[in-house]
Amino acid sequence: MRAFLLAIALSFAAASLVLAAPRITFERHLPAPHDLGKAEELALVNAIGDTVKVEAFVRRFTEQVNRSGILRMRDARRAVNSKADAYLSVKAFTCDTRTRSAEGNAYDVDGNKIRRTFAWADALCTARIDVSAGKQQFSFAVKGEGTSPRVATVSDEEKNIALEQATRYAAVNAAERITPRRVRESIQLDDTAPAFEEGYASIDVGAFADAREVWELALRRDARSAALHYNLAAVCEALGDRKAAERHYIAARELAPHEGRYASELRSFLRRGKP
Repeated sequence: MRAFLLAIALSFAAASLVLAAPRITFERHLPAPHDLGKAEELALVNAIGDTVKVEAFVRRFTEQVNRSGILRMRDARRAVNSKADAYLSVKAFTCDTRTRSAEGNAYDVDGNKIRRTFAWADALCTARIDVSAGKQQFSFAVKGEGTSPRVATVSDEEKNIALEQATRYAAVNAAERITPRRVRESIQLDDTAPAFEEGYASIDVGAFADAREVWELALRRDARSAALHYNLAAVCEALGDRKAAERHYIAARELAPHEGRYASELRSFLRRGKP
């Protein structure tokens, strides 16, 4: 029993050491399929459709973009001054609903299986979004699908449920096409590197550029330190300098080919660079 408790204590101690290992944590932005470059302020200046659901689409589209915290979009259709970094227009917004039916099994109050016909409404909403962002001029299509609960007879209520769902998903689809995503990364550093404590003190307060400067200075004195190259790679990646990060990750792997962590992090870095 004592040996079992000792093993548990050692496991918790090892887990604590892993959690306490020095790390650099940062956010990176993954570009949207339709990258708006440096645009941050967006204005929706027009919305044309053959259904009143276009208003719900505009509202949800705007909310979804703003929820990202990266871009800010406003409905500027009635604004006197619509100055922005990029201008968007919703064109040809349309929705279509169809009633479906199928037979299936149901059970009466006595538990007897009976055959019943179920009906539901399916909806599809589509639109084209025109974008003008500086010298960029492009368009893209969006769509959203929705469905209603299964009932005996489809009414206007079920059709509206399907339309609302399709409108919402079309708006989400539109926002995802232009909105970058935030991804949180955390990389364990190598505390055996020269000048580690001095550089890590800056990382601890979010001064990544200062840490890079400290470790680059240390690298001039110890150019063959794989650990220094590795830590520099991590801080360069956090700063968004992918070229320098790749150069240092490769140097760390080549200087210490038997250090599995360096090779593993290089592979992860290359994967993180894929769209």
